[in-house]
Amino acid sequence: MIRFLERWLTLLAAFSVLTIAFSFPRFALPRLYPALISQFHWKSASAVAGGSIVLLLIGIASPAIGWLVDRYSPKRVVLGGIVAVAVSLGLLSLSNVLGSYYASCLLLGIGISGVSILPTSLLIAPWFSRGRGSAVGLINAGIGLGGFIAPLLTNAQLGRRGISGTFLVLAAWMVVPFALTLLAKDSRGSHRAPAAGARPTTISELVRMPMFWIFGVSVFFAAHAMTAVQENLILYLRGQGITGARAALALSVAVGASAPGKILSGAISDRWSSRLAAMLSVICIGVAIVGLLTVAPASDVIFIFAVIFGLGFGGTFNAPPMIVFEYFGTRQVGAVLGLFLVFFGLGTSSGGVLAGYLFDRTHSYSVPFTLDLAISAGALLLLLVSARQTRVVAVPSASTA
Repeated sequence: MIRFLERWLTLLAAFSVLTIAFSFPRFALPRLYPALISQFHWKSASAVAGGSIVLLLIGIASPAIGWLVDRYSPKRVVLGGIVAVAVSLGLLSLSNVLGSYYASCLLLGIGISGVSILPTSLLIAPWFSRGRGSAVGLINAGIGLGGFIAPLLTNAQLGRRGISGTFLVLAAWMVVPFALTLLAKDSRGSHRAPAAGARPTTISELVRMPMFWIFGVSVFFAAHAMTAVQENLILYLRGQGITGARAALALSVAVGASAPGKILSGAISDRWSSRLAAMLSVICIGVAIVGLLTVAPASDVIFIFAVIFGLGFGGTFNAPPMIVFEYFGTRQVGAVLGLFLVFFGLGTSSGGVLAGYLFDRTHSYSVPFTLDLAISAGALLLLLVSARQTRVVAVPSASTA
């Protein structure tokens, strides 16, 4: 009974971390872009670049976060990440020039990396020898819930407190996941002894696997395409004459739909494979982009495509941990997952800023969205031709769970 309660308390803590500490600052920024552009007279690409810095740090800091998780514990890394997020949001409340804005976003990216799917997935994975994909999908659904709440919360606070006050409200929310994580059981204590002959995968072994590059590049493409849409959706809709509240609702619906997308993707990974789950996610992203290119922004049909986009968005978030757990187990895989998340981070950090740059050049979002449709097609093609390479587990540690 005690172990049962510890398991679900840890799951609740991880869920709250991804809902609040990860999602609130991550998905509040796009709603703040129009206000930052209006108040400080920045260009679209300059404002979006702050979010791209955050996303880039989530990716490139992942190997270091993975090493810290292996060296210390997921719980300690998560607690440190929450503190960094709170401090960075406080600094953003004081930022009124691009230099301080970018510096604060740099710290925010480091903090969010410490509360990302890497440490939270490893926090809960040892507790769920069965249904691990569903468990990871469940906590990742917190990203969808937080992503639904964040734009609406930010929109409401902007009208009452302005940019500075909104950042401070977001910082105050970090108390909740910090308290729950303190109560959670350290997953290091729940690890069983490794199976005989099992050992962690070395970096040199990993980079020699075709699977690593196939999945890595496909995740990069999918993350690039989905983030280009997500980061620029409000700017696109506002530019088409849509009100701020309706644009924020569209983003909330898109990100909120990622919650069932994550749960569904986790179930598909458990029942079939992470590869199939990733393929279906990429298809959803492509269909949603087609909808953006063809449906009138004022039409209610746009919300249907927002839901489809959210399903793909959620599944793509699930892909890196599901790939790692399927092929490498759960013990001492922080560095491995960190390397996979580099691809994810590079994709998310480049998607939004490239789309913003292309819009500034062409004054139309049809160009970047069409490019992102082609990129998502490339991700699907890689996954389709990868069956042979991904059938073989190349290292003995992959069989341990």
